[in-house]
Amino acid sequence: MKLPDSVYRQAVTSAGSGAAAALDAERWLSEEGLGNEEAEFEAELLAELMADGGGGRQQENEYNVYEDAGGRMTGMKESVAAEL
Repeated sequence: MKLPDSVYRQAVTSAGSGAAAALDAERWLSEEGLGNEEAEFEAELLAELMADGGGGRQQENEYNVYEDAGGRMTGMKESVAAEL
């Protein structure tokens, strides 16, 4: 059964209208200072971790698999470069 073009046209128009409404709502929220709460929480958490010394430096009690392997293991970048 083939649906008439008007059915498809209505679906596409509805999707477009919904997308436009979402963009308008996002713009209004950002203008009102009501941004993405999840991103704000993530940024706060990252700032706390960095303040606690989690900035990529290894702590004394952390396990490092590369050291355990005697330095024989390499990361993806090094292994790909060796193959080229």
